[in-house]
Amino acid sequence: MVNSTANGMVIHGVNGMANHKAKATHKPPARTRYEQSHRTMSCRLDKDTRDLLNQRLEDLGGVSFADFVKDSLGLLQLKMPDVEEIKEIAWAEGYNQATEDCQIWYYCAVCRKRLDMSPNGNDHKAMIGYMKEHGWGHPSCHRLAASGA
Repeated sequence: MVNSTANGMVIHGVNGMANHKAKATHKPPARTRYEQSHRTMSCRLDKDTRDLLNQRLEDLGGVSFADFVKDSLGLLQLKMPDVEEIKEIAWAEGYNQATEDCQIWYYCAVCRKRLDMSPNGNDHKAMIGYMKEHGWGHPSCHRLAASGA
């Protein structure tokens, strides 16, 4: 490292390497061929236009900008997510989660395997009858009835 002077000022830390270019990194031949056949394009957008574009890309299921351009040119057919399809998927996921978390079941008296109750099935109706016959209810309702109110 040497000191250099410019206009009477001493500049510390000049090492004489300022005129040398950085060593180029090696690219595999396949990468070079890919870059030649897939040229980069860019454009400048104001913030509102960029935000609108990003929203459209998100609305299309998070597609890439390149796929959006290909769709615009008719080279690719992007599918806008169907609202009804999304609702069905969400409902099924919620139903399955609720079934897993809240399913009423009992064991078979013969084989001891688990049986899941179906809403309004015979076993469900029997359970409702049993609970009614044996006075099952909210604790607050039982307290209210016991107090004579």
